[in-house]
Amino acid sequence: MEWECEAGTFSGFETEYCINVNGIRYANSERYGKPVPYKYNENVYECKSSPFGIQLRSAVENYVSGVEYENYPQEENCQYLSITMPKNVNKESKLPVMVFIHGGSFKNGGCDSKFYDREPMVKENQIIHVGINYRLGVFGFLRDKNGNMSNNGLFDIIEGLKWIKKNISSFGGNPDNITIYGHSAGGYAVRCVMLSKGTEQLYQRAIIQSDPIGTMYNRENMENKMLEELNQLPIDATIEQLKECQGNIERNVTEKGNPKYMIFAPHFGIDPLPKIEDIPKRLQEIAPSHPLFIGNTTREWSIYYAAKDIYYEDSEPEIKSITNSLYHEPTTKFAKQYKEAGGKTYRYIFSWDDKDCSYKNKRVGAAHLSDVILLFGGFGTVGREMTLNLSEKEIIEKGKPLRELWANFAKNGTFNKMKIDGIIDIQKL
Repeated sequence: MEWECEAGTFSGFETEYCINVNGIRYANSERYGKPVPYKYNENVYECKSSPFGIQLRSAVENYVSGVEYENYPQEENCQYLSITMPKNVNKESKLPVMVFIHGGSFKNGGCDSKFYDREPMVKENQIIHVGINYRLGVFGFLRDKNGNMSNNGLFDIIEGLKWIKKNISSFGGNPDNITIYGHSAGGYAVRCVMLSKGTEQLYQRAIIQSDPIGTMYNRENMENKMLEELNQLPIDATIEQLKECQGNIERNVTEKGNPKYMIFAPHFGIDPLPKIEDIPKRLQEIAPSHPLFIGNTTREWSIYYAAKDIYYEDSEPEIKSITNSLYHEPTTKFAKQYKEAGGKTYRYIFSWDDKDCSYKNKRVGAAHLSDVILLFGGFGTVGREMTLNLSEKEIIEKGKPLRELWANFAKNGTFNKMKIDGIIDIQKL
């Protein structure tokens, strides 16, 4: 089957329940430059996968996904997106569209990771599901061509959303019913898209999961040192030199506060983002017309102990403290700000398996990524403590009501229920 749209003509592949068109280039760019829309010629392009951005190893990649990122194709100009559709879709379907922004601390990950299986959400809920790749680390979140601070990775995401808005109707999606959502750095990115100037028409609703908002403040000294180190390399440095530089930056961070937990991130006060003190004004502009669903898990930080196998007896106070300071408290504050700005706001707490967690019984509980496991199927975590040793089939079944909640919000901004016992509680603010 071929899909013809303004950007080009594409073919994909079918599975038992879905059609996938994975690896459409939505933009291109010069090194450290802003993305520009990409136009294919008149040929039909076979789309099988979206290459990841250039990246180093991650401390948690194998633990949470069962696959090393280095085994995926990687490109410096990784501005690709992937589309998953139900098999019965046609150009007249006008299905709701969900756009997922992957996490990975703005330095790892990719939309076609096996950990992000879009098919369960699509086949159960009759939606179009799109994943976007964007430049990472020193390639996307540090400098521009002149050596100044930049947000090129964020501009990539915004350009991807423009592509979706313009072309998704040709794949059976409704360009006037788009929900953007993301987890961790992906949730941070969703919030940044919302706060960026000129993005109001690119989406209708937003879901922010486990956004480490607490890393947003007091970043200037750390980021200036990072920029200074990167600028010691010439603009035409090899990819290996840039990867080595990024590794040095990561190892030599001396920041003692919360920013050290996510050293790469979009920069507030740099185009297209407002200054932090101007965020309330921006919320007044966007909140009334864009419903928000936002939340976190009860034990976010336990993932890092489990992944590194360093869970120890007195780790519980630190898990609770960092979960509160990076996630829970700032998420609650932002949700209230959004509501006060006139936004329809829902705040959730995800609590799957958060009982009896301790060093003694080695229970991870509702850790960072636990919600993603239920939403996408948990590839790589099957049979581990994070998934209660459930099989893949059992994880898919366990996550079905959660996917229905997410899809209902994407379809019409409402929920069929406000609670799933032992998994999630939702409150309308």
